[in-house]
Amino acid sequence: MTRQALRSLLLALAVAIGLPTAPRAAEISLDEARRQALAALPYMQGETLDAASLQDRVVVLTFFASWCPPCHVEFDYLNSLRQSYDERQVAIVAVNIFEDYLPRPGGLEGFLAKKAPAFTILGGGEAVAGPFGEVERIPTLFVFGPDGAPLLHFVHARGATKTHASLEEITAAVEAGLSVQLGRARAFSDRTAPGRSPSRPPNRILPWVAGRGSGPVP
Repeated sequence: MTRQALRSLLLALAVAIGLPTAPRAAEISLDEARRQALAALPYMQGETLDAASLQDRVVVLTFFASWCPPCHVEFDYLNSLRQSYDERQVAIVAVNIFEDYLPRPGGLEGFLAKKAPAFTILGGGEAVAGPFGEVERIPTLFVFGPDGAPLLHFVHARGATKTHASLEEITAAVEAGLSVQLGRARAFSDRTAPGRSPSRPPNRILPWVAGRGSGPVP
């Protein structure tokens, strides 16, 4: 029996006997349990985080490895994003995963020195792969709104010509999250300012870019 067939069989058995399975992409929100799981990962560099600091901000979260070519491009995008948005509004978190799958000269230390990421780097991504939909491919990227709702989910599919989310797609998701944040601020202002008519909340856009594959290798 192949590995894929065995996995399918185990999944079917889990469903049949009522065991919990990995959440589907549309079900993955940045709830308290996932914030706590991220905060517990080994800190490597950048802004220090705890679970509370991931609330009420747009959160860009990616899973990466130093040997992954699309991850190199994505880090350039995330550095550009960091320059465009205040960290008080947008948190950017990169979680290292599968680093030992394909060792390379210089490794993670050399990659980080070259890319000089201006955002949070965490290690030990394997520990949170399950809660984030069984991360198996990299890059896997999420954007969550300030309420934890999913705004963007990209998974690099095996053999796909599209290997990473574009900067425009990530930016659009961030802007959607900030519009939610602004809408919440306006709603609070409407409730606390006598005589003002309620503001209409902004429409939320959900730009989804998703693919599936097996194994982390690009």
